[in-house]
Order: sequence, then structure tokens, then C-alpha cells
Amino acid sequence: MDLQLQLQVVFKIMRRLGLSFIYISLLIVTSCDIVDLPLEKPEIVPIDTTDTTPTTNIDTIEGVDANGYPLIDSNGINTLTQKVYMEEFTGHSCTGCPAQTDKLLAMQADHEGQIIVATFHEGLFAEVAPPDYPTDLSSEYGEQLHALIESKIDAYPSAMVNRKTFEAFGNKYVFQAHAQWQEPALAEVNKSNPLVAMGVGGILSEDHNTVKIRVSIKAETTLNDEYKLLVLCIEDSVISEQKDGRLNDDDYPHKINTEYVHRHMVRAKVNTAGNVYGETVIDASGIAEGEWIDWTTNYSVPDNVVDAKHLYIVAALINATTTEVVQAEETHVHLAK
Repeated sequence: MDLQLQLQVVFKIMRRLGLSFIYISLLIVTSCDIVDLPLEKPEIVPIDTTDTTPTTNIDTIEGVDANGYPLIDSNGINTLTQKVYMEEFTGHSCTGCPAQTDKLLAMQADHEGQIIVATFHEGLFAEVAPPDYPTDLSSEYGEQLHALIESKIDAYPSAMVNRKTFEAFGNKYVFQAHAQWQEPALAEVNKSNPLVAMGVGGILSEDHNTVKIRVSIKAETTLNDEYKLLVLCIEDSVISEQKDGRLNDDDYPHKINTEYVHRHMVRAKVNTAGNVYGETVIDASGIAEGEWIDWTTNYSVPDNVVDAKHLYIVAALINATTTEVVQAEETHVHLAK
């Protein structure tokens, strides 16, 4: 990371924390050079701004439509498997959470492209408690979702898998750590014949203040139920405090890593309509096999985002009756050349 970008990121963080210039200077000297971000910057893709393809015609064109929304390659979207959507609940003062998150990340890497993770910092271990934990990593949407399922959480970290209750795994809806969530997650990996195929695109504006988002959904079979679309704004590689039981107290007072790189952090719900399950995009009358749903929005980047170039857009289609996720997809935001 070049020095100018380091300064921009660090000053933005410090302004929110209200820390002094002296502390900022010390942090730059002692921290920035050794931080290895998993996500550096988005891919730059050529954007054909002259294209006038109607938004209803999903075609194999790289670029944007006449309104600046990204076009989805209908030949490139996943039609073979239902992806696994995992929602992790963690907190910066949770001693055992980093080790369990590492296992989740390893599982995700082992099944590349098949497991999508959204991480929520909510609950007791996510509370702001200066001086050790001065940064608020929670989100309004995370608070709403956590309140809905908190009674089902036995311990932290915990995770939901496709928002399903698994009869084969103790009729559980929320699974405690890797020892519990691995089996149900792997049971969902590579499930064939998905109900829908989904494509997601996000174009970040030059000033990094807005993202033009498109979610395109194709029914792979006739659907006879109501379905809701949930779209989330997720920031990756956020540097902040995290307690880690694996650390040495002599090197890390109170076992707190002040340079911990947080992954898949949910910043906000993109949908302005709907509830924790999203907004209705297919009503109860359903749609026929082969029909498309095309959803777009011009989204303002939330104030809690540190670096908009680290944003992902995650979309999940949820059956309104069962509240189960039937398909999920994600994209790292792209910059127009």
C-alpha cells in the first residue's frame, strides 16, 4: 500500500475515533508498513458507456447500460449449484473468535466461490468499551438481525447456514463455532439444480461516494411462492482492535491485536424497503421458468465505511414462507476505467 493511501485510511479511522495527531503519527510509523490486507483494491474493468442496451435485456456485454448500471453476463452466472450463505456473529472482545473465524475462512478457501460469508459484530462481545475497544463495528441491520435470533445463540462466534434449521444437526438454526457449523455448511456445498441463477454487479463512482448496483435473477424452474431479495454492503480488510486468546500478553497487552484485519464486515443493508429478509421481488403468484428479475439501485456509501475500494455487494434470495436462503451471490465493487 502506498503512503498516500495509508494516510487516507489511517486519518479516516482516527477522525472517527477522535485520536490525536501525535497518536496518528506513531501509528503510521509502527503499524501501516506491516499490515497485509487480504483485499487491496478492486479490479478495474473497461466500461462501455456508449452501450444503450435496455435494462430488461440481460446480455453478454461487459460494461454498463444507458443509466450507468453494470450489465450482467447471462452466460457467466452460476446455474449449476446453490451457494452457501453463512452469517457469522462475532465481537472484538471475544477471545476465541479469531481462531474460529480462521477456520471459517479456510473452509471458504477450500470451496472457492461456493461459500459466501457476511460477518456481524453484535452482542455482548461487540460492545464499545474504551480504551481497549473504542471502535463501533456494529451496524443497524446487524442489530435488527441479531435481536431476531439472539435467543438461539449459545455462544460466540456463531453462524447461520442459509438461514435453515437442520433436522440432521440437532434441529439447530444457529451453530456455535467451527465444531458445529462445519458439517451443516459442507452438507449445503455443491447442491445441484438451484431454483434460481443470480448475477451481481457493482460500479464504484470516481469519488467513491456511490455504487451503482444491479442484481439479476433468472428462475431455473417455475416458482410458486413469494421471494425476498436481501442486498448487503460489506467491507473487507478493516483494521481495528480484536482480542485473540492465541496471543502473548507480553507482546500484545490484554491479548489485544490493535492491527487485526477484520473480514466480511457488514456495514449496512442496501435495500431501503423490506425487513431483515429483504424486499419482495417475486410475489406469491410466482414466476415461470426462464423469467428474469432485474433489480437496480444507486447506493450511497455509508459513513461507517473506511475504504470504499474494499466493498463487496452480497445478494441473497430468501423464500418468504420458509425464510430460507435459496441462492446467494457476491461481487467486489469495480472501478470504471
